[in-house]
Amino acid sequence: MKQFKIKKLLMMTLMLSSFAVFSQKTISGSVTDDSGVPLPGATVVIDGTDNGTTSDFDGNYSIEAENGQTITLSYVGYESISISVSDDANFNVSLSPVGALDEVVITALGLSREKKSLGYAVSEVSGDNINTVKDHNIASSLAGKVPGLNITQSGTMGSGSRITIRGNNSIGGNTQALIVVDGVPINADGVNSGGSVYNSQVTGGGITDINPNDVESISVLKGPNAAALYGSRAGNGVILITTKKGSQTDRIGVTVNTNLTFDDPMFLPEFQNEYGQGTLGAPYSDLESDWGVSSWGSRMDGSQQLYYDGTNKSYTAQPNNVKDFFRTATRAITSISLDKATEDGSVRFSYTNNGSQSIMENSDLESHNFNLRGTAQLSDKLSIDAKATYFTQEVNNRVSLGGEGVISPVFNMPRSVNVEDLRTYQQSDLAVASDYNAISYGQRGDNTPNPFWMLYHDQRNEKRNRFLGFTKINYEFNNWLSGFIRIGADVTDIKRSNIEKPGHHWYKGGRMEITSRTSNELNSEFLLTANRDLTDKLNLIVNVGGNLSRRTNQGMNMGGDNFKIPSKFFIANLNDQRPPNEYPLVIKKVNSFYGSANLAYDNFLYLDVTARNDWSSTLSEDNRSYLYNSASLSALLSRFIDPDQNLFNYLKVRGSWAEVGNDTDPYQLIQTFNVPGQGYLGLTTLSAPSVKLNPDLKPEKVTSTEFGLEFAVFDNKLNFDLSIYDITTTDLIYNVPVPAATGYSFFKENIGEVNNKGVELTVGANIIDNGTFSWNTSVFYAKNENKLVELTSGLESIVYTTTNSGNASIRATVGGSIGEIYGSVWDTDDSGRNIVNAEGIPIASNPDNILGNAQPDWLGGWSNTIIYGDFSLSFLIDARMGGQILSLTSSSMDSSGVSERTLQYRESGVTLSDAVNTGTNSANSVPITGQQYWGAMSGIAENYIYDQDNVRLREFALGYSIPGVESLGLQSANLQLIGRNLFFLSKSAEDIDPEAMLGTNLGGQGFNSFSQPTLRSIGLNLTLNF
Repeated sequence: MKQFKIKKLLMMTLMLSSFAVFSQKTISGSVTDDSGVPLPGATVVIDGTDNGTTSDFDGNYSIEAENGQTITLSYVGYESISISVSDDANFNVSLSPVGALDEVVITALGLSREKKSLGYAVSEVSGDNINTVKDHNIASSLAGKVPGLNITQSGTMGSGSRITIRGNNSIGGNTQALIVVDGVPINADGVNSGGSVYNSQVTGGGITDINPNDVESISVLKGPNAAALYGSRAGNGVILITTKKGSQTDRIGVTVNTNLTFDDPMFLPEFQNEYGQGTLGAPYSDLESDWGVSSWGSRMDGSQQLYYDGTNKSYTAQPNNVKDFFRTATRAITSISLDKATEDGSVRFSYTNNGSQSIMENSDLESHNFNLRGTAQLSDKLSIDAKATYFTQEVNNRVSLGGEGVISPVFNMPRSVNVEDLRTYQQSDLAVASDYNAISYGQRGDNTPNPFWMLYHDQRNEKRNRFLGFTKINYEFNNWLSGFIRIGADVTDIKRSNIEKPGHHWYKGGRMEITSRTSNELNSEFLLTANRDLTDKLNLIVNVGGNLSRRTNQGMNMGGDNFKIPSKFFIANLNDQRPPNEYPLVIKKVNSFYGSANLAYDNFLYLDVTARNDWSSTLSEDNRSYLYNSASLSALLSRFIDPDQNLFNYLKVRGSWAEVGNDTDPYQLIQTFNVPGQGYLGLTTLSAPSVKLNPDLKPEKVTSTEFGLEFAVFDNKLNFDLSIYDITTTDLIYNVPVPAATGYSFFKENIGEVNNKGVELTVGANIIDNGTFSWNTSVFYAKNENKLVELTSGLESIVYTTTNSGNASIRATVGGSIGEIYGSVWDTDDSGRNIVNAEGIPIASNPDNILGNAQPDWLGGWSNTIIYGDFSLSFLIDARMGGQILSLTSSSMDSSGVSERTLQYRESGVTLSDAVNTGTNSANSVPITGQQYWGAMSGIAENYIYDQDNVRLREFALGYSIPGVESLGLQSANLQLIGRNLFFLSKSAEDIDPEAMLGTNLGGQGFNSFSQPTLRSIGLNLTLNF
């Protein structure tokens, strides 16, 4: 009997199981847009289950479901559709784009808001838009895509960029945008680096450590109005980066992406190839007493002449000696990601490897990025979101800019020197100290650098480890009240080692320096959100929160000169060790309490107000509490002007006002003193600081007003966005020069006023969309005018950077603007005629003449996406107009006689008869040689002021969605031919890329000094979805 019951139970179980199996069926369908264009990667989910899938590149999908279940289909930027499963249901769906009225963007604190409700400007860039032509630096992929966002490139492999939004708001502090990842501000140490005309080291940091493959979207909060909830960190605008979560499908999704590009110089200067190494029209003839590095010799005729290595060689042009120095570099960035929906959440893991070469040999970058993110719905009210990212990067031989960098001896290489000969940079038998001296094309033992010595013999390495992570706990109290607690951490550890080995052109006995630095930022915050309909037409959203921010950094630097044993490189082997320079732990704390209220009336009128109070540990007790406010109003007028949407689908006006701040660094209040490593007569002494600190220091105050107009017409096929803003900064923190009698060089004070005014315009259009062919385009224009309104009594200008010779400088001058270029001109007499000296050589004036400004007049960009069947084409053309740059590169090349310009006057010489000779006080009649002419002209700054005007093809991608890959086990496959910086459509500057600045700090703007040639990148991007 018992056996019979068991058999009966098994039979019933089998029948029920069979019924369940046969009640399920395979649902197949397609997902397209409303013009019939397939939407690959659309999400298809069975509601209430963890069962889901995605559409392939043809928009097709299939999934197991039962009658009565509901399938929801969604795609980013489109409205979702739900279908009840039945025998007669149609599973071929067409999704409509989200209109301007429904668009959602990420705003301050990571909050999602309907764009129609915002009273300020926010621009959003999708993750796909920055992942086509990859770079270690996300900022490179933002250039030319956001109005008001100014990105200037600097440095070489592993270096950062300068990122400013709506101009420079400060004269001495940080003027770059705050970077926020998943709602958590990250540490920005290293973003203001370089700027030395001698040896400019531009480091990475901030946004450069973020993996592009993990990015879902980037929101640019333009200026104080949009960023007001960040209080004392909001003055320069904010870059909000939102990273990817796991998918909503129950299968394990695997995505593999490989981006392989080949880099070459986009262009090189024009060199002369007629005259070789020598001076005064003849080759050098004596290595001991008559040898130099210039190319002012005789015409190269193939005759046997003394060579720098002591042999006689053919005196022949080497037209490709600069070109041959550079190699074709490979950049391989490979990512793999896995994601899966769980029963009550999702998980995503990604790994990215970046192996990138520099176009200079033995200089490369290797990085690894590990990212894990998980979400879980712990109950119907409680959920958690957590992420951990570990990033490690090694840069081998990051090349310096400036006159002492690697590029300088390459560009100034005599035109008769074969670059391959320079690979012998040291003799093989090393017996005495002089044997160690570097071999270059100059006199043995002089200061002429050999670029291969610097790349292969010296060592300049950096290792960076960084952890970024957060945990966020959300709780839904009821249907109108929710809250979250979020803790985010950012820990960065950097170690640098620089070794110049014995025989180095500057440090004959060798030199070594080791630096370590650790920076931490911990943010703990909470936010409560109440969202209630007060009436049928009135909705109120209130946010109340707080933040505890703790930022620390500490470090150590040690080194010295002259190695005891010339083949061993460690600190103890240095004869002249410098006392270790310790940077003790520096702590900055900022406690904040903030709130916002968003009032919406009848879905057309929106009022936002915010308030944030910051308490900063870097300010005195009387000054550390500051309240920052903002208010904005927007109105949708289309419902009144065109309620039937015959023309306007969307018409909005907006206005906003905000007051935020720029905080200062720690230990700026109470005077501190340094203890020298070796005191006078062995005694313990204190060294007096040069800056007198200020116990009454206040944060800089930034006040901004903005007005805007937005509309969309012709069924959302044409859209328009206009913003006008006015930003004023007062109480600028600066070290004011004071007389030496005070005992100090500077007093730290709050002074002056800076103003930025501008306009931004974006026009987008869906030109064609017929189901087979589509073309979307957008163009933007952004103009900013910067003015230094005032400083303080007795101070009319600030000098940031000065050239080696002192003939030019970067300044900020009252009545002018930040970044003005001052320098020498060809001097004139009282009647305005140019003057020459008694030998007929031009005379340079003093360096106090304004020659231009480093800030561009306006920026523009034109983006296009064209799709035809399985093919896609996208390209970006951007423009930078106005502004100037001083090319120290061109000046040095002219002085050395290597530039094509210096062919002028080589044979004939020149008599500058239009000038006045100061020896005779009459028209000049004294002739000079071409070498004398260019030697004088190269020292006059105005001759090398170039306009920054340029228009270039910034990005290009031609893609193909490979059909029929399902048989290979793939969901989809896409292959793209990609390129960056392919060519200039126009460019005013000779020899240089006018966007390549000397550094990422304020002082590095406006000068170019032997920057790495801009890279032209061409390659392939392959994406496989399993």
